[in-house]
Amino acid sequence: MSAVAITEHRKGRLRWLALDLLERRGVRHGFTLRTGGASRGAFASLNFSSRDGDRPARVEENWRRIETAAQLPARGWALLSQVHGARVERVTKGGAACHHRRNRPEADAMATARPGVVLGVLTADCLPVVLAVPGTPAVAIAHAGWRGTLEGVVPAAVRELCGVSGADPRHVLAALGPAIGRCCLQVGIEVQEAFRARWGDAHARRILEQGDPWRLDLQRANLIQLRDAGVPARNAAAIPLCTSCRRDLFYSYRRDGRRTGRMLNFVAAALGEAGTRGRGC
Repeated sequence: MSAVAITEHRKGRLRWLALDLLERRGVRHGFTLRTGGASRGAFASLNFSSRDGDRPARVEENWRRIETAAQLPARGWALLSQVHGARVERVTKGGAACHHRRNRPEADAMATARPGVVLGVLTADCLPVVLAVPGTPAVAIAHAGWRGTLEGVVPAAVRELCGVSGADPRHVLAALGPAIGRCCLQVGIEVQEAFRARWGDAHARRILEQGDPWRLDLQRANLIQLRDAGVPARNAAAIPLCTSCRRDLFYSYRRDGRRTGRMLNFVAAALGEAGTRGRGC
């Protein structure tokens, strides 16, 4: 894994993180923090989902703010109905507005080589992974909780990205965003047994910490899977922040329960001037 160099972007109180590994190669991406939005109470403040009780108008304002701050097109989004699996959607066009929830495909990863498309996934503990082939418009994004990690959603996203770009995995860059850390991700014995059965004893020993309860290292598990998928360790970097520990920065489903917000994680496929067009919703 590459040494971690992180850029924090700011627009007033609105903030998002990016990894220099991708930024210096021109890949526009970000992992939002929870500050600088319009939401209140349990959803304060930069929440991107109204599913669990936040007011839709406030959520739409949050989308408008990130689109303006990061210069993203209001109708360029490709979004998913996330189901904690390993299905990867191949995206051939954008066009979704931020509030448009109908007809989203059920999947946990996407890949595209279509310029002007912005891929987005929402998280509140699960691991967001951005993938890119530098020098091309080809990008991918994955949402990896423990179930998606068990099923191999990130290696599946690498394969799909290579399929849409014609690239070798050796040329893929990977940025792993904030997620619940091993310090807080407690799992049952059935999860430990499932990882051993699927990935083998050696893999399980590296990502699971024995105890009562057991603990799982999501970032390390996916870094190992990236390496096994052919992505060199030097081409991957992770932001070492735990969403459950840092209440000031992140929403956390494990910490706060269902009534909490969602962070937005995004990557743009060679936007160029397309990123400045359109209005936020």
